[in-house]
Amino acid sequence: MWAIVRRFGLLALGVVALWLLTVLALNVTVYSATSFVTSYLRALETSDYGLAATHAGLTRAPQILPVASESLTNPRIVGTSSLPTGELVIQAEYEIGDDTESTVFVVTQGEPVLWFFDTWRFTRQPVASLQFAVIGDQRVTVNGTLLEVGNLGVPPRTTVLVPGRYTSTLETEWVQAEPVVSTVTEVGAAAGVRLVVSPTSQLMETTTQALEAYLDGCVAQGVLQPAECPFGVSIADRVMGVPQWTILDYPQVELRLSADRASWTMVASEGLAEVTVQVQSLFDGTITEFRDTEPFDVVGVVRGTSSDQPVLNLY
Repeated sequence: MWAIVRRFGLLALGVVALWLLTVLALNVTVYSATSFVTSYLRALETSDYGLAATHAGLTRAPQILPVASESLTNPRIVGTSSLPTGELVIQAEYEIGDDTESTVFVVTQGEPVLWFFDTWRFTRQPVASLQFAVIGDQRVTVNGTLLEVGNLGVPPRTTVLVPGRYTSTLETEWVQAEPVVSTVTEVGAAAGVRLVVSPTSQLMETTTQALEAYLDGCVAQGVLQPAECPFGVSIADRVMGVPQWTILDYPQVELRLSADRASWTMVASEGLAEVTVQVQSLFDGTITEFRDTEPFDVVGVVRGTSSDQPVLNLY
């Protein structure tokens, strides 16, 4: 009888020991801190941003996400160390594009599952921010998502997952900006993004057409001094007939960002207009053709490009 009890006791102890060894093995591997960090990085690698956000301790994924074609690859743990607080510092390496990058994460233990299996969480959520300065507009496109800078707070910024590569640019019918690529690898960092907007060829063409239409209206007035126009002449003799104006050279249009950083100053220079008209001399009554050329410049402002409704106003 005692032999049977002893045999079952030894068997039970063996089962318990095997269970404890299994728990220990799982905590060292599947439920380890390094496995937790690797799982987070694998989620970024496979573009599973919902899972990545969960690992990061976020209620949902950020609005701006890494582009799948430029996501990290080959994540691996290259170093670990312990802090006096019991937290673990874990360094990971990976590739983004042709570059090898690294990120340091700090994790701490969470509540165990079923009293035995370890859980981990990031001490600092693995996120960073992109902080924008857009000169000439109030919009920015990051990895294909359009943001209104005015809605992003002061200073304007948006949260992104770390690590990740984010391309900021702006491309509309009227304005454009050269792309700025930010490779964010540091948890909690604020990456500055400065975009300088310039007019597109479409805006230049539209502005030029509007200016030329205005000048065509000036020459159509048939008077010596067309109203609200940049050219005109005065003649002392008697005018015979209707003055005929012709634009010999339309001015060259240039757009410069105004001081308010929201509109565009138009400077159109080196224009040349010609007027011809029959005049009668008040001295001897002879009739001759009066012909004169008038150089002129035009200055104005283009507003509304940030709302995609540009309007040219002339001074």
